[in-house]
Amino acid sequence: MEPMEEFEFIVVGGGSAGCVLANRLSADPKNRVLLLEAGPEDTSFWIHVPLGYGKTIRDPRVNWLFESKPEPGLGGRRDFLARGKVLGGSSSINGMIYMRGQPRQPSWAQWS
Repeated sequence: MEPMEEFEFIVVGGGSAGCVLANRLSADPKNRVLLLEAGPEDTSFWIHVPLGYGKTIRDPRVNWLFESKPEPGLGGRRDFLARGKVLGGSSSINGMIYMRGQPRQPSWAQWS
């Protein structure tokens, strides 16, 4: 039996936050960091194409395919909750939509 490796930190989930955390922890050469991700690397062609969301949204290889409980406000239907199961997490399977924030306070806010 081979000896088990030892780590100072184990990060579970290679989504956006998990990857950043593992990167920062491993910046110190004294730290041995293990990053665990259930899904594959984000090498799929459809992950890197802006309209690829239509292919990844229902793909169990890169999406957990979660659903809510039946929702009364939806007539008892379940709401689909896309959650990434791939290195990069949900950020890898989103629609690559970028929304820029308001750079300054809107003029109407001065009267609030």
